[in-house]
Amino acid sequence: MIRIFGALILLVIFAVPAVLGPAWAFFIVVLAVIPVCLYEFYRVGLEKDARPLGALGLVGSFLYLYTIYMCSPAESLLTLCGIGAVILIAGLYLFEKGRATARQVSFALSGLIYPLGLLSFWILVRNGIDGRFWMIFGLLATFLADVGAYYVGKNLGRHPLAPRLSPKKTVEGLFGGVAASILGASLFFFLYPRFLPLEASYPLWVIPVLAGAISILDLAGDLSASMYKRDFHVKDMGSLIPGHGGMLDRMDGVVPVGVFLYFVIRVLQ
Repeated sequence: MIRIFGALILLVIFAVPAVLGPAWAFFIVVLAVIPVCLYEFYRVGLEKDARPLGALGLVGSFLYLYTIYMCSPAESLLTLCGIGAVILIAGLYLFEKGRATARQVSFALSGLIYPLGLLSFWILVRNGIDGRFWMIFGLLATFLADVGAYYVGKNLGRHPLAPRLSPKKTVEGLFGGVAASILGASLFFFLYPRFLPLEASYPLWVIPVLAGAISILDLAGDLSASMYKRDFHVKDMGSLIPGHGGMLDRMDGVVPVGVFLYFVIRVLQ
């Protein structure tokens, strides 16, 4: 019941405005979600004395996301590198004072890529041609991959997939996730034009291939979060969402999907 309640919170607060609203509504949702993911990432990986590095990254994330939404990719990259330079200089000071290690500084810098930089590509996806369609397609394919992998793995799973990273994941679950993602996303591709027109045309064969690739990337994102949690000996990245853990625990699968989807769309269009 707690998990269902947590899922409803996510649906009402984040999913509905993002899916039904205009591009700026999705951006507002992103401004609420991605910095929280970054905060949870830094909270787990940065020791108390080194957390000013995380604060710099967190504050800078809002400026970076704004440039992604409003400016060119070149300006966004410059902003991201500028934030990284500030963190590096602050890291030198904290290292000199014995408050941070090189590993801590490197971790703070890595947060600018994972999760901040990778998740920010969803803004570019939404702002592009047929942005609403591709945003929903990517998120739906990821969600279906999770659901398919969970139920097939739970009922038919026999062969461990990555026992050190995630003992419960199975090869059978992986195939179940791929199948669910391909079938559901393909159905969505056929139904979407009945409600909203697409600005461009896309070859039919691309849709199942994309959905299958997204399901693999969803697994990679999930295992990436598991890697960090196991290395830092925590069960969840946070406790924001009842029954689900933190925001990053729910968003881990979509982290690598946005950048892949963005570049594929650029090629297709």
